[in-house]
Amino acid sequence: MAWQETNMKTICAAIAACITLASPGAHSADAYPARPVQLIVPFSPGGAVDVLARQLAQRMQAQGYTIVIENKPGAGGNIAASQVARASPDGYTLLMGTTNTHGINSALYPTMPYDPIKDFAPVGMVAENVVVLLANQSFPGKTLQEAVDVLRKNPGKYTYASPGVGTVHQLAMEQLKQAANLDVVHAAYKGAGPAMSDLVAGHVPLMIGGIAPALPFLSDGRVRILGVANTERYPTLPDVPLFSEVAPGVSVRSWIGLFAPAGTAAPVVERLSADLRAVLQDPGFAATLQPLGMAPRPITPQAFGDMVRDDMPKWSAAVKASGATQ
Repeated sequence: MAWQETNMKTICAAIAACITLASPGAHSADAYPARPVQLIVPFSPGGAVDVLARQLAQRMQAQGYTIVIENKPGAGGNIAASQVARASPDGYTLLMGTTNTHGINSALYPTMPYDPIKDFAPVGMVAENVVVLLANQSFPGKTLQEAVDVLRKNPGKYTYASPGVGTVHQLAMEQLKQAANLDVVHAAYKGAGPAMSDLVAGHVPLMIGGIAPALPFLSDGRVRILGVANTERYPTLPDVPLFSEVAPGVSVRSWIGLFAPAGTAAPVVERLSADLRAVLQDPGFAATLQPLGMAPRPITPQAFGDMVRDDMPKWSAAVKASGATQ
């Protein structure tokens, strides 16, 4: 009997061990990360999102990660996002998602190679990106309200540049146009760099975009910031008014965040999210984002996923109202 009892205990222990090993994610949080993590960035090297990704990767080293950046530009981020959606859900392939990959594109493109909600496990927002209306030094409006007044009195006379059709920047300006009854011609560029060059040269009087490309030209007065399209004033631009202050209800939320493939074990997602939030709460990291026109936004996976889901109808309405298509 003693022999049988001993063997039964051994057998039960072995079965329990097997069940534990077979359970998805049972040891994943403790063992993870056991090898380098691939972070797919949906834009070319050197841009603001790419720079943010590389700074984040460097900071995550202190949390035990080796992160390898892979740039997969094209189709507004759809190429990169679809690659991650199809990747093994083991936590070793992540996406640096954006407002386009998980919001605008679903309304902009007639067909999508992935489902932004069903095919991903949200990890957390990394940063919010400030969207600003910029003016060449020769433009007569010196403030946002003055600019609106000038545009309203001169329908069809002025042109604004954007980094491209269907970007959060263009949609922000189109919302302002509709709410303030403005007739301004849109000039879509292939990226912020060429648009900024033409703004500085005076070929276009206005541009909607991020703050980073404008930094070299703000100090000497060749370019000035008229307004911020986000939901709240940007910390380093406390005196620059919001679009909603001249056109109530007009605002956008431009963000960058981390996503894993759907089915990634919950302990791995929680580990990633906790380590990400630790980096974002470091004042030193926040300081590195300011020149990029970004501010860290540490939130939980649940809160991030809810935000992405809640914003989808808003982006659909904005794209439809703008007439933008791809």
